[in-house]
Amino acid sequence: MTTEVTKKKSNLWKKILLISAVVGPGIIAGAADNDAGGIATYSVAGAQFGYHLVWILFLISFVLYLTQEMGARLGIISGKGLAALIRENFPFKATFLIIVLSFIANWANILAEFAGVKSVANIYGIPPWLFVLSSAALISWLVISGNFKNIQRVFLTSSILYLAYVVAGFMSHPDWSAAVRSIVVPSWVPTQSFLFMAIALIGTTVTIWGQFFIQSYFAEKNVRTEDLNYARADVFVGTFWTNFVAFFIIVATACTLYVNHITINDAADAAIALEPFAGTLAKHLFAWGLYNAAMLGAGVVTISTAYTITEAFGWEGKVNAGFKESSAFYKIFLFCIFSTALVVLIPNFPLVTVLVASQALNTFVLPVLFYFLIKLLNRSDLMGKHKNGKVLNFFAWFTVAALSILNISYFVFMVTH
Repeated sequence: MTTEVTKKKSNLWKKILLISAVVGPGIIAGAADNDAGGIATYSVAGAQFGYHLVWILFLISFVLYLTQEMGARLGIISGKGLAALIRENFPFKATFLIIVLSFIANWANILAEFAGVKSVANIYGIPPWLFVLSSAALISWLVISGNFKNIQRVFLTSSILYLAYVVAGFMSHPDWSAAVRSIVVPSWVPTQSFLFMAIALIGTTVTIWGQFFIQSYFAEKNVRTEDLNYARADVFVGTFWTNFVAFFIIVATACTLYVNHITINDAADAAIALEPFAGTLAKHLFAWGLYNAAMLGAGVVTISTAYTITEAFGWEGKVNAGFKESSAFYKIFLFCIFSTALVVLIPNFPLVTVLVASQALNTFVLPVLFYFLIKLLNRSDLMGKHKNGKVLNFFAWFTVAALSILNISYFVFMVTH
């Protein structure tokens, strides 16, 4: 009897260790989707349209899981990142174009993260140059001096800290019946600004950098093929957590700012505007939630960018390698971190124009990127029995078509305004 109990305990610990060896990329990628730009988008969506856009979050969850699962599966089966596979299997011009466009979009996303850091500095009256540059140095130190497991622990802890927005949502005392009903009951406001915000919600959640990051991160973890279901569970949890947090951000701003006709432009405005309606603690939760999101986003998006470029050129690029072994990886990382941190500090820099342009670029590149992804996932010589089936292909190509239609709608909106 004692032997059986011991065996059960031993098997339980083995299972826990196995799960801990697999999980991480999906949760981190999901949480980092709610970066500074994402927090701003959700805050403005709630303040401008109340609960009207919540149902779109529900639909985005399926798209996010579908695309992230495909990336995770491709990374685990092939043992390579997406950029490396595109380089090996498609013409050079196609690789070069997708990498250049991805870099531009990612760089603008990192810029948005440090804009979020700067906003938090302004809320608390801290000199922006001191707060932004010290934050950039902190992220750089963490990635360069830490090892893979320690970095993952920090990122996972940061993901948990998004609970601040859940607490802020409850403190706002929303109409829960209306909030929950809006998840499954579609509503539409027939204005161009509503269409723009709907597209922005999709563009800030389903990202270029997320696709490169999750595949490269799973590949670097050397997750075994037989552990694919654990990886899928990791992606599912990350997807759920992303939109669960986004739901509470929209709820917090909808039931306070929207009902009182308070206009905001970003997440920092939301933090300040919340105070009279939900209290000082809600303001601080929103502000420090923004800082946490910006720091996590800056770290993850920059790592993803470094992965993408090093893989595209066939250079050594690993988080778990030293500076000498992966010098190109760390140089790209440092360039992205400090160039964006310094640009944010330039007075009168047209930040909003750059960020809007980056969202447009993101929606344009995603269908092209998913084309490469789906083509690779249908290669029997690459994926074997784990290649896409007919049903999965249907939903994958449907996603590409839907994103392409949104692109056209987005650019029509941009041209007419």
